[in-house]
Amino acid sequence: MSDKVNVLLAGAGRAGLVHGRNLAHATPGATLVGVTDPNREARERAVAELGCDLAFDDPVDAIGDERVDAVVVAAPTFSHASIVTAALEAGKHVLCEKPLAATPEDAWAIARAVEASVGSFSMAFMRRFDPRFVRAAERISAGEIGEPILVRSTGRGPGLPPEWAWDPEASGGLIAEVNSHDLDTVRWLTGQEFASVHAFGRAAKRSDIAERHPGFVDVVIASFELDRGGLAQVDGACPADYGYDARVEIYGSEGVLLVGSPVASSTVLVRRGSVTTDPVASWRELFADAYRAEDAHFVAVARGEAQPRTDIQDGLRALEAVLAVRSALSTGRRVSFDDVNLV
Repeated sequence: MSDKVNVLLAGAGRAGLVHGRNLAHATPGATLVGVTDPNREARERAVAELGCDLAFDDPVDAIGDERVDAVVVAAPTFSHASIVTAALEAGKHVLCEKPLAATPEDAWAIARAVEASVGSFSMAFMRRFDPRFVRAAERISAGEIGEPILVRSTGRGPGLPPEWAWDPEASGGLIAEVNSHDLDTVRWLTGQEFASVHAFGRAAKRSDIAERHPGFVDVVIASFELDRGGLAQVDGACPADYGYDARVEIYGSEGVLLVGSPVASSTVLVRRGSVTTDPVASWRELFADAYRAEDAHFVAVARGEAQPRTDIQDGLRALEAVLAVRSALSTGRRVSFDDVNLV
């Protein structure tokens, strides 16, 4: 490998362009050498903006190019397995956006490829690079709130994801597309694993989508038992018209930690009869620094200067929770994670 890590971006959608812009303009030690996307217009637009040399419609073809050292996978969920396994089999380093995969079979295929590859694998959970969440994790680890007893994590997005994500069979549904970060946050901050879940969901705003895609919900709530006695609750909504909302409360035996707010800044406008603040407009702005830190860390891993902060087990565990929630939604019953058994 040269002094620079040559990175290929697989997927020129919303998350893909966040990583692409970071790697092209804001990540020391990285060169963004190419973009792949089956949508010609999106691909050409990304290549022009990011200044890449390579453009492919098929990511598997691009992975074989000798100029590629590492791959950021930000393509639709149902395509993750084919891209990630091809990259790992070629010895490339991989950063994979959430969720890990759409099915258990795809997830296991990725896990086998990780085990056999000389390349590294990192799961893209950017909250683990966000200073506010990192500080919360440090304070919990230091015992400042005692033993975590109850976690409540909210994840709500202001606009619908791309149309392919409306189909739970292709994307995992709302609990995967929006709340994978919340599921990972529960595990990360408590140090506990999921044991069982009850869940409820509705197509409260977009019943028309549910008619086309059975299982679609735009609001969900899941209540978990954890394996060392803790409790957790995750709620998600999309579209949440008021803005982007990512908040976590961790209640412990000795105190409580609160992370996040739907308010963009501390600026408050006060007029007669009203108090106004600005909402958080997008996850791109709220977690901009976290994404930059995540991409820089990925490059350091590819250069052999760091170990992945998130790995295949983190991806599998979050997907296991997605599958358990979906089972609970479809059956209306409590689901034990012993019955899901992805890991």
